[in-house]
Amino acid sequence: MVGHGKKKKPLSKEEVKEKLLAKKKEAKQLLKEKRARLVVKNISFKVTPEKLKKHFEKYGEVKSVELLKKPDGKLTGCAFVQFSLVQKAAKARHYTNDQEFLGRKIVVDFAKAKNKYQKEQQLKKVEIKNEDGTKEIIEIKEEDDDDVSVKSENVDDQEIKDEPENSDSDSEKFDNEDANSDDSDDKDEDIKEEKQLDSVKKPYLSHDVAEGKTVFVKNVPFDATNDDLKQCMKQFGRVYYALVCFDKLTEHSKGTAFVKFVNAEDAQKALSAGTELKLLGNILDCHPALDKGDVNKKVTQEKESKNVPKDSRNLYLVKEGVILAGSKAAEGVSATDMAKRLQIEQYKTQMLRNLNMFVSKERIVVHNLPSSWDDKKLKILFQKYSGPGAFIREARIMRDMKNIESNGLGKSKEYGFVTFSKHENALMALRNLNNNPEIFSTNKRPIITFSIENKSIIKARQKRLEKSKQYNPVSKSFNPEEKAKVFHNGGKISRKDLNKRPRIENVQTQEEDIPKFGGVATKPGTKEKMRSRYKLNVQAKLHHENLKKEKKRKKNAKKSLAEKKKEFTKQPKQKINKVSEKDNFSKIVSEYKKKLVGVSATKKSKWYD
Repeated sequence: MVGHGKKKKPLSKEEVKEKLLAKKKEAKQLLKEKRARLVVKNISFKVTPEKLKKHFEKYGEVKSVELLKKPDGKLTGCAFVQFSLVQKAAKARHYTNDQEFLGRKIVVDFAKAKNKYQKEQQLKKVEIKNEDGTKEIIEIKEEDDDDVSVKSENVDDQEIKDEPENSDSDSEKFDNEDANSDDSDDKDEDIKEEKQLDSVKKPYLSHDVAEGKTVFVKNVPFDATNDDLKQCMKQFGRVYYALVCFDKLTEHSKGTAFVKFVNAEDAQKALSAGTELKLLGNILDCHPALDKGDVNKKVTQEKESKNVPKDSRNLYLVKEGVILAGSKAAEGVSATDMAKRLQIEQYKTQMLRNLNMFVSKERIVVHNLPSSWDDKKLKILFQKYSGPGAFIREARIMRDMKNIESNGLGKSKEYGFVTFSKHENALMALRNLNNNPEIFSTNKRPIITFSIENKSIIKARQKRLEKSKQYNPVSKSFNPEEKAKVFHNGGKISRKDLNKRPRIENVQTQEEDIPKFGGVATKPGTKEKMRSRYKLNVQAKLHHENLKKEKKRKKNAKKSLAEKKKEFTKQPKQKINKVSEKDNFSKIVSEYKKKLVGVSATKKSKWYD
């Protein structure tokens, strides 16, 4: 009878958990060590482990150095250097790669695992010289972090017989092959490589973003683990996974994480948590996870928006619709219209010197309106030329209330304001109507520009509007609590409440066919200086001269051919007096005689004569 041994007691749950945790810790430690392992190639045969260690110790703590050898004990010219930290290994690789060591340029890189190396399908070949002068080509293939197979191939004139395999351990294999291999072997290798390439699996495409169950979390504490984050997020529902993002090189937390919930409703709860969601004292900032393509687009948009210069006062709109003298738009413009335009330009430059003034993007001012027009006619006109779907908030003609007419309205000041809900519609209306000869008359065309507003007045108006909304129970924004708060604070409203209105962004309008009479078209971001008085006066003189020339040309065009012939008088040709040779000769003789008479000696007289 053979006695059976006592059965082992089954481990408790706690013991199993402890063992699993210990194994996980060991695996993590091994992974860290593997990442901090360097492979050094093309090393001189004079190298020793001490010399190599001393060379790499400048950049960090070196745990071990392993020189690779053949079965006969000769060096292969390759080695493994194990660092304690990945950062130090990366630093050593950066400063030593392709640098000289013992008279040779060494190649330094991170050691790769077997599965990664097989995917690459490229064997790195290193040429070395033996002591006897023969060349050897060594193919280094890292099967594991400690397993290395080296194939040597003699390139000598003499043929070398195959030797039996000798291995000190299972981790190193050395196969001697004949230099003059057949072509069939090469073909077999190519077929094998093709098969291996086909066997490589394509990366799995995740659909987490499309499902709407994944949340991207910012402001995660650097010492928080995946379990901490998972426990924190469980308050909203079942969590599929919670992963903290780590930097590959430093292995430190980036302060961000991804959390996937089982149900999309739970993800929405996490997104609407606000400042209540905290982890280890930090308020977590949750956002819906984005696809890689969307993230890249967002980054490019942010870069582009940074490059665009800020124009908080919309000064680029000052030159919109300006009619320059000598341009096509200035053809047919009357002198009075041009003078009025220049007067408006001077007014704009004067007003914009005050930094509180800015150019409105939705409100335009219209000059040269007929005195018989009313607000309704003005609105109908702009509704027609501002494009489909345009909404006009206000169309008002300014009137002199001291001078009341028979209809009960004040006398028209012949200018008015039109306010749109969108900048695009205002811009379209301006370009279609400004300086258009078909609207009012050719001599009195509409002069349209963007209105100049005062920031302080608009803010005061906004305050009054907010107050009236708070006190008005009919208003949609009426809130009794807010009303009570206003009374409690002594009628004062906080700045945060006033600044809740949406910020107006620079809307880039598409380039469209601008009419030839429309004038200058502007774009946001263009740096345009306001015109000086001198330039405005030059424009006025130039336009006046152009008008004179145009009148003269039209007057000449009306004249008949007979009248033009009368005015045209042919000037007689000037006669050229030819000087004869005789005249020249007599002239020379007379000049010579004068010289002779002048030279005749004159006797000096005494003082007493």
